[in-house]
Amino acid sequence: MRVAFILFLTLLGALVSFTVTALGQGRDQAVFAFGGRYVDGYFEHALAPLVADYEDNVVLGAGYQKFLAEPLPDFHLGVEAGLALRGGQQASGEVWAGAVARYDGWTIGEQLRISPAFTFGLSAVTNSIGVEAERAADRHADPGLLFYLAPEINLSAPDNPDTELFYRVQHRSGAWGTMGDMFDGHNAQVIGLRHHF
Repeated sequence: MRVAFILFLTLLGALVSFTVTALGQGRDQAVFAFGGRYVDGYFEHALAPLVADYEDNVVLGAGYQKFLAEPLPDFHLGVEAGLALRGGQQASGEVWAGAVARYDGWTIGEQLRISPAFTFGLSAVTNSIGVEAERAADRHADPGLLFYLAPEINLSAPDNPDTELFYRVQHRSGAWGTMGDMFDGHNAQVIGLRHHF
């Protein structure tokens, strides 16, 4: 846990430095905030919000995105970093960073734009909670640093695409024992608001 905490502080410093540098460059950027609840199940269970079983733990987070390239029309590639407070039964902090891909080309009439996105990177936590702590104890594993995946759907009005509502699954995973000797880590369903500038 001490190594995870040191990594958490290091990534936090890098996030602050990166954000300050990026804000001065005037490129395609976004900030977002979200809240949600952890699922008492695996990644595939977190993808079904109406039938999932939930823990007593919640997550509140915020992040920053910077898009660096548009290799195809409406398809954007960039980077993301964020911080979250996890808690309920006990408190935990999380920091993550990774690459993000996003597609902005789907609209339904003149009323709705649907933008799927996917983030892949690394996530560090100060300590594990909920089902993640149980899984770590069962395997004698270390979930301090795991892979991070976040599939999401964004909804916005085509005439006001700068502000959007999104649904995301926050997924921490050891990728079948590849990292920390963990298989699945923790999964949360979250709803958030993002602003592009």
